[in-house]
Amino acid sequence: MRRYHWILLGLVACGGKGVTEDTSALITTGESGLEDSGSTSTTSTTSTTSTTSTTSSTATMPKGSVVDCKASWEPVKGTDCSVEEGSGDGLWIRADLLGPTASYLGGELLIDEDGRIACVGCDCSGEVLASSATQITCPDVVVSPGLINPHDHITFTEGAPIDHGATRYDHRHGWRGSLSTPSNPHGGSSTTGAGNRWGEIRMVMSGVTSMVGSGYASGMVRNLEYADGLEGLPVSPLENETFPLGDSNESFRDSCTWDYALTEWEASQESAFLPHTAEGIDDYAAAEFYCSSRSTDGGEDFVESNVAHIHAIGLDAVDYYNLARDHSGIVWSPRSNISLYGLTADVVTFHRLGGVIALGTDWTYSGSMNQLRELACADQFNQQHLNGYFSDYELWRMATEHGASVTGMSEVIGTLEVGKFADLALYRSAEHRLHRDVLEAEVSDTVLVLRAGTPLFGASELLGEECESIDVCGSPKRLCTEQEFGETYVDLRLEVLTSYPAFFCGEPDDEPTCQPSRPGEYGGVDPDDTDGDGLADVVDNCPLHFNPRRPMDGTTQADADSDGQGDPCDEVILPGDIDADGSLNADDNCPFHSNSGQEDLDEDGKGAECDMCEDEPNPSTVCSPAAAELVTIVDIQQRNEYFLGRRVQLAAVVVTGVGSAGYTIQDRTVPDRLWSGVYVYTGTAPAVSRDDTLTLEGEVSDYYGETQVVSPVILVDVGPTTPIDPIALTAEEAAGLAYEGVLVTVTTGPVTDDEFDCGCSDEGLWELGGEEGVVLFDRLYEDADWSDHLGEFPVTGVMGYRYDRRRLMPRMAEDFE
Repeated sequence: MRRYHWILLGLVACGGKGVTEDTSALITTGESGLEDSGSTSTTSTTSTTSTTSTTSSTATMPKGSVVDCKASWEPVKGTDCSVEEGSGDGLWIRADLLGPTASYLGGELLIDEDGRIACVGCDCSGEVLASSATQITCPDVVVSPGLINPHDHITFTEGAPIDHGATRYDHRHGWRGSLSTPSNPHGGSSTTGAGNRWGEIRMVMSGVTSMVGSGYASGMVRNLEYADGLEGLPVSPLENETFPLGDSNESFRDSCTWDYALTEWEASQESAFLPHTAEGIDDYAAAEFYCSSRSTDGGEDFVESNVAHIHAIGLDAVDYYNLARDHSGIVWSPRSNISLYGLTADVVTFHRLGGVIALGTDWTYSGSMNQLRELACADQFNQQHLNGYFSDYELWRMATEHGASVTGMSEVIGTLEVGKFADLALYRSAEHRLHRDVLEAEVSDTVLVLRAGTPLFGASELLGEECESIDVCGSPKRLCTEQEFGETYVDLRLEVLTSYPAFFCGEPDDEPTCQPSRPGEYGGVDPDDTDGDGLADVVDNCPLHFNPRRPMDGTTQADADSDGQGDPCDEVILPGDIDADGSLNADDNCPFHSNSGQEDLDEDGKGAECDMCEDEPNPSTVCSPAAAELVTIVDIQQRNEYFLGRRVQLAAVVVTGVGSAGYTIQDRTVPDRLWSGVYVYTGTAPAVSRDDTLTLEGEVSDYYGETQVVSPVILVDVGPTTPIDPIALTAEEAAGLAYEGVLVTVTTGPVTDDEFDCGCSDEGLWELGGEEGVVLFDRLYEDADWSDHLGEFPVTGVMGYRYDRRRLMPRMAEDFE
């Protein structure tokens, strides 16, 4: 049971800001709020009758409308928050509320003992929980869902922004080799990495409660791609891929012959899939999306309803239509895009075609240090270069509701709705500015941040002594660092003393630009170039919406239907028949492949020309994998190229090691042990134990040089059996390809580097046997004393492969005996 004793009796100053947005025309009034518009029960997110709780499922109201609740608590602007501690287990917040379809002036929100929203709307006084709940009444505060950041690289968060001057690039591979972007010097470990913790503190101080960071710190912010980073969220983690085409080595491949990190089937089975796609503006970037958007021509179709493409800059209007048609979103990082490439995704065209856009920070090197700064960039770009196309409400949704949508989390977070977790961010407000208060907020304006009702950061007077005092630009705050990380903010700050700060008062130092520019092409708005895209208004095919010519477009501005009006401002963006086969887009069963006959052999609405499984009805997804072939581990290791992408069945194999996202298996019947082991990737905590004997199915994959079995399904688990004995080898022998996945004991080394630097985020590594030997790695280590064994051998473990080195993976302390 939850008790909100962390809130002290007292007052918190919630000073207001000036008015910049008149919302009076949107306001509706009513003595009892919206009870005539439908409401939600206190136990379910589905619509049912309730006479006491007025909720945000107001289907009859226009989106973004405002309701004056005529609050019984009589909010008086310019007064302070008052706090009254209750005797029960609930928390009752009274302030302006930002609901998904309406905002509530003087609204009320009730949180139950499980950290879920029990009531939201105009009046929660009738709820049983309310009578004993702790009350926070804040006339000058606006309550938002916690911000969701679906794109960051938190293991690269300590470094200050990069100064690359006026240089702009055409593709991400253009800067990757020339700009220094080192990983966190103080660690990228989820449990001890000070760098990761520092990055999460930055985010939570801005109101972020969930993120996708390509790494994480255990505690504080929810990390949606890691099972042990969800902080109690009862969902499956998503899959995030920085190099979905396997081109981290910057090598282009013709005809879509990429080393895909996932197959389209694997991607379709994820709760959500977020691949970096088309981060650039040249033909390479365009080819990335081409190969990631079709099952034909050697591609993998990642245009599915559970997929959101990160960046998606090098797309045209037809590509955006393809995404929108199949309900696939994009994650927009305007600051990083503009800083590196001089422009960003055509979000106006995508939005007008029906697409969902979420907002992400990318990283401190070229992006925003927190989500509020990314909102500020999006707002600036919108006002100065998009003619104010997006409303405050739509920009705010990109950082809340749409963040939940693209990460597959809409059922549990992202909006103020009954039944969802109370992940909240409260900001200073004035004069009913509502969404504008969030867009213009700074860290000093953050009044309170809650994760399922648990405090993470907020005004000093609202939080108890369990959370550490910190001054933020003259505003007394408390940060719950020790509660979340087991160490104080002061101690953490000392660890990362040379790192980029956690916050700034005003604009951050050396913040990457949000002003589009490319040398010799454009560099800002002027009287003759209203949108600043380098083309004078008199020749610009869309003079009010930034749409410069890109290398991938040749010498013309994007104009999909060739009518002389640029895509962002064209009433009809696309030609009526994209593939010119005689069928209009809306009626075409294969709109991107010409098929005049519209043949559909399995009658699933998907034309035979673009349906790779014509005997399997699959109207809204990709083809199911073929039936599994019974093989051995030796088969798939020795004939790797043949089995790649094939579904296989492996019988009576033994689990030799278990990690947080996979496990290793070995065939005990192979006398010499050669080719007898393999890694099984699960993505979540495996439901197996070391020494179990299994029969399983899965697909053979190559992950940056390591053979893996992915998307596994366990058919039989007979439980613990006799363990496999390791084979004794030298370090050089263990580094042989044939021992990948095999349990070995390395008897001779020597230790040649006891603090091995892999140039990656992995910590606590050491090397045995020099460059021809192995690197010790903790992927399968179950105990807590890893660092105590630094440099020890002989050592036992399972062989693996990562970052171009064979790695020995001990499983427990006994492996060092």
